[in-house]
Amino acid sequence: MHILGIRPELILYFYMAGCIAVLIYNIGYIFWDRRKGKRLEKQSLDMVDKILMQIQKITEDGPLTEEGMSVLKRNLRKLERLRAFEYSLEEVKGRVSAEEYACYLTGLRGVFLDLAFYYSRRDLIEKAYFASLIKKFGIDRGHASYDGLMDFLVTLVIGPDVYARENALGALYSIGNQEAVLAAWEKMEDNGILHSVKLLADGLLGFCGDRHELAKLLFAHRAKFSGQLNLPVMQFIRFSDGGFQEEFLELLKKENEEKELRLEAVRYFRRYPYEPAREMLFNFLRYQEYIDWEYAAMAALALSSYPGIDTQECLKQGLSASNWYVRFNCAQSLIYGLKVPQLRLYDVYNGHDRYAREILKYVSELQEIEDQQIDLEEIHV
Repeated sequence: MHILGIRPELILYFYMAGCIAVLIYNIGYIFWDRRKGKRLEKQSLDMVDKILMQIQKITEDGPLTEEGMSVLKRNLRKLERLRAFEYSLEEVKGRVSAEEYACYLTGLRGVFLDLAFYYSRRDLIEKAYFASLIKKFGIDRGHASYDGLMDFLVTLVIGPDVYARENALGALYSIGNQEAVLAAWEKMEDNGILHSVKLLADGLLGFCGDRHELAKLLFAHRAKFSGQLNLPVMQFIRFSDGGFQEEFLELLKKENEEKELRLEAVRYFRRYPYEPAREMLFNFLRYQEYIDWEYAAMAALALSSYPGIDTQECLKQGLSASNWYVRFNCAQSLIYGLKVPQLRLYDVYNGHDRYAREILKYVSELQEIEDQQIDLEEIHV
């Protein structure tokens, strides 16, 4: 039968039946979800009392026995029980002292080592959730030698799921083991894993061990990594460590080095001034017509950390650059960074370069507007 031969009211009946079916499904799901939530809440309440009893036993008699932990290992193999355990720990945290809570979490290392074997065979969502708990509760924190938990996390790092990888990396950083982080990064490089540079750099900043030693270790192995992994390492160093001036200057001098890495080195010298780098920053600005404009623009900002008459003169020359961003950054460094008074810029304001005059005037007006906004905020406060 042709569809046009179907009576219109039959189509309407089919549509209504479909709507009713969807409505029944949604109502059923709501009731099922509520029931599941109540069951989870009941399990959490039951676990709180058991955890408090275990903490008391640890305080009085020392670490839990293998028999006491075996029950916990069996229970937490079920995802629903593991979720209830998470909520229970959050409740317990407010009822015991920080020392007792930390002691109990330390005792959970053996439990999570056992669970890592089981959750490694589950689907990605459950693996990612298990990794997030390792980070959340600081399981294995400070452990010096490589173990099964780290092996589980490194395996997850090279998986296809970004969310699971990010959770696994966060857990590794929370442990604070430098060698485990290096192993994860080497695995990412070997398997061609592409991950957000920002997420990688931000994650390293959450490392719970010795950041300087981690920076040294990763930078020492930079030859093994592509730029996609070296860049977040350099960004991590820029935000956390000022002891790499010599290494970054050597990198900056290499013209065959990747552009983003050299630009990151320039940003580093803005944050951590280094006199031997001054002349090279000058040259980026002096010869900006013959090189990539981004080097000159970044060098102009970096020079705000290098006060001196020679810096002022170099930046004044940069005001005549053909690229707007170079001129704008030079003006910012003169006015915002070095706070050069207008009297010292008299030769520019009265010079023949209209573009240099306009960019100085533009940045000066921006500063005046920002100062007025600050004054208004202070008045309202």
